[in-house]
Amino acid sequence: MAIVQVSRITTRKGLITDLPQPLAGAELGWATDERRLFIGNGTLEEGAPVVGNTEVLTEFSDILSFATDYTYTGDAAGYSVQTGTTPSTPVAQSLQSRLDSYAVVTDFGATGDGATDDTAAINRALYQLFCVQNNTAIRRSLFFPAGTYLVTDTILVPPYARLYGEGANSSIINFSVQNWAANTGYASGVLVFYTATSTYYRSQATVPATGIAITNTAYWVTETLPSYVLRTADSLQQTGVNISTNSATAPRNIEMSSMAVYTDQSHDAVLIECAEECYFDAVSIAGPLTTADLDNSGDDIAAIRWNSTASLITKQVTWNNCTFSGFSYGTNTDVQVQGITISNSSFDTLYQGVYLGSASPVNGGPTGFRVLSNKFDNIYVEGIYITTVSMNATGYNAFYDVGNHFLGVTNPSSPIITIDYENNISVGDLFQRTTQYSTGSHPRIQLTNSNSIALGMNVHDIDFYQNNAITYTLANSMELGTYQRTAGITDTLADNISSARTLLTFDATIIKAVQINYTIVRGTAVRTGVYTIVAGTDASGTGLSGTDSGQQNSAPGQTFSQTEAASVVSWKYVTTSTGAAGTISYSVTTLA
Repeated sequence: MAIVQVSRITTRKGLITDLPQPLAGAELGWATDERRLFIGNGTLEEGAPVVGNTEVLTEFSDILSFATDYTYTGDAAGYSVQTGTTPSTPVAQSLQSRLDSYAVVTDFGATGDGATDDTAAINRALYQLFCVQNNTAIRRSLFFPAGTYLVTDTILVPPYARLYGEGANSSIINFSVQNWAANTGYASGVLVFYTATSTYYRSQATVPATGIAITNTAYWVTETLPSYVLRTADSLQQTGVNISTNSATAPRNIEMSSMAVYTDQSHDAVLIECAEECYFDAVSIAGPLTTADLDNSGDDIAAIRWNSTASLITKQVTWNNCTFSGFSYGTNTDVQVQGITISNSSFDTLYQGVYLGSASPVNGGPTGFRVLSNKFDNIYVEGIYITTVSMNATGYNAFYDVGNHFLGVTNPSSPIITIDYENNISVGDLFQRTTQYSTGSHPRIQLTNSNSIALGMNVHDIDFYQNNAITYTLANSMELGTYQRTAGITDTLADNISSARTLLTFDATIIKAVQINYTIVRGTAVRTGVYTIVAGTDASGTGLSGTDSGQQNSAPGQTFSQTEAASVVSWKYVTTSTGAAGTISYSVTTLA
């Protein structure tokens, strides 16, 4: 049949199930229920390649089902990537398959508009992707496009879930509760706060804009504030004592990256419970508290909490490149957890940064908890507090305005790190607080008589002089339990000094005795020895004593002495005239 032949066009309409198979050639068929349009192919004698109907694409057609030959080319840079074994045999897949290689939370109804409650949509996405079947083929990473995802209940993160966004400042899970207002419409499932009675209510149906009281039980029911914004769950999204019941898999291999978790309520943000092998990267957790709220721990809320059972111990969890702010604690736990690492992260605007242990730790409390290479700033009291638990470490952290009651580094009020139990360690931690303000009850690191170790900037109650001038920058020491030894320093012994010059001072109210290991080199004369000083029985130095013992190849011409005034003990020297200055290298040992 010539294509120029004019034929009468006929049409049919009806339900898709009643569409003739086939339609007559060039006959149109409109499926009213699905709003789809078809045209008959015609007969083979008329030249049709196959008898049947061809769908005419409209806005209601499933276009992806027709796109069956997607091939990656990568030609944006001016060349094509070869996906097959030869250029003529590229690997192809359907567009549907290509798009299904990852999942977007908006596919499940989440909006990210900051106003719509996305709680149910997010939890549904997590359940459908990671809980419906124990099948690795459906474990697609869940992508959160940039937006603010309002939630009013806890997000339950199951095993093998991977949540990722477009950055901690872009993809935000925001737990927010508005104050109830009269004559205001609310969607079903909205959580509000009734300020008159300090009570939370959740809507049970769509609430009309007028005439509905908060006490109307047809629309509102009282509810407690959820304990967490986000928590780990098992493969049935069960939590707490129900984890691993009903043959469910315990939380494990959970990952979250490039996202934020915010809350404007006074509750914990994240609970890691009975989980192992989990990883959080570039996650920001922000709470509602400001410095005005953080002069005490009364709110008792944490960015991260932890929980375990005797049979399901939380272990091998890493937080890297994260931020924690606006809570009483960055993290606080006394439960048994193992091998936790928090690294390269920021603790800011908190009452206390990291608190491990309690008066009665659960099953031994946290062990192998490592706090490494983080920044601590604007912390009311300690950046790190470890009590009644062992085998934990801090290292290479930088502490700025910490332990100063938000009054600045010249107003110390507590130690910066407190370790008051055995077998913990601080290595290489760095402090803005200088030796001048690291005294008495607020040193940089307080070991509290424990058999723990501190290696780094922790000289306190000892002031060193160089060239007869005090310096507050010499601060490194090694502390092994009660044994403390400062890093060795070198000073000049000036020639022909008859008026005694000070080498160091110490506070006799804190340090009662010191041993000073020294070596003097003056020309060819060398002397090495130990100078011991015992403080007096009162502030004026009654009973103050010092002794010198050592060996020398010839006398270097120095004489040591000690004085005490107002409980400050000074170690001094005078020298003879030899025409040349000498050097003294020494280190101080104390047993606190």
